[in-house]
Amino acid sequence: MNNNNQMLISQYIKAKDNNKPHLMKSVFSQQATLEMIVQTDNISFPAKVTGVNQITQTLVSEFNTTYENIYTLCLTDTVQQKVEQNQLNCRWIVCMTEKTSGSLRLGYGDYQWNFEKNAPGLANHLVITIELMIILPQALQPKVLSWFDKLPYPWALSSELQATMPDIELLSDTLLPFYQ
Repeated sequence: MNNNNQMLISQYIKAKDNNKPHLMKSVFSQQATLEMIVQTDNISFPAKVTGVNQITQTLVSEFNTTYENIYTLCLTDTVQQKVEQNQLNCRWIVCMTEKTSGSLRLGYGDYQWNFEKNAPGLANHLVITIELMIILPQALQPKVLSWFDKLPYPWALSSELQATMPDIELLSDTLLPFYQ
């Protein structure tokens, strides 16, 4: 995997998960575009956003107004990179809590990143597909958050998730399609 691309994606996750909007200008070009393909009713985003400021508003500022305890992991073993086209695709999984209700959410999907060909090689287009976003019982929060906290962040292997997943049938059933 291209080290620059991995670093930019890691910086994006750090900005998004930890409410650090100032970091986004070191990830996205000024005229970058974001497309959101949401295949679930449990979360919503605008379909298209243009410009680093609007992307930051959507993915960091507004997101962190609603959610906390956010853990996003990219799966290293799912990375598909087209170096000549400056593209990187990978699967992701996220766990978080909703600030107002305390509900636990778990979701997964795909990232499709496009990067500038010339230095500094910032992201100029990102497609985020959200395949699933479920609300889990609040009683599972300590086990699930503890599980995510112990995983390598923000890059992990699918096998690490499977091997360390708490023995919770609802969790196993939910994540089965993710691993296939």
